[in-house]
Amino acid sequence: MSRIGRGDAAAFETLYRRWSRRVMAYAYRSLSDRGEAEDVVQETFLSVFRAASRYRSRERFGAFLFRIAGNAVRSRFRKKRPLLFDIQEEEDGFCPPENAEDRTRFEERERLDSALAALPEPQRDALLLAVTGGLSYREIALEAGVSEDAVAARVCRARKALRKILSADGCEEGKKIDA
Repeated sequence: MSRIGRGDAAAFETLYRRWSRRVMAYAYRSLSDRGEAEDVVQETFLSVFRAASRYRSRERFGAFLFRIAGNAVRSRFRKKRPLLFDIQEEEDGFCPPENAEDRTRFEERERLDSALAALPEPQRDALLLAVTGGLSYREIALEAGVSEDAVAARVCRARKALRKILSADGCEEGKKIDA
């Protein structure tokens, strides 16, 4: 970060390559919209770039990064409005995967995305920060302004709710779904 603050473009590229996939996974799982998630990634790294000269390594970089990403995701949630168009228009250009294995994985991901969307925001956010962001409960607690016990409870409730939703939705109990 100090190198980026001094204008080192190569350092920024390295940081982006190292962290952008995890930020994208978090944003996509939070928003269920690839375009919105890509925008969150751009906003997040633009904010990181702008803050580089002021960054002090008092905390793990991942916690700092996902605090920015979490704020961008929450901002997108607040701005989201129902879209007024025929859903069929959007689906006309979409072709589901043709082979059975890819189609099954696609369907599993769709069920997981729907199940995540059904979770209360605090539970979903805590789970995604822990799983896709790789943050510790302590880091999530600091970001959310709650205790570590509250984070642990949110993650536990989110996992139980996902298991219940997914098992009721036809997923086999204990079957692993790629996140």
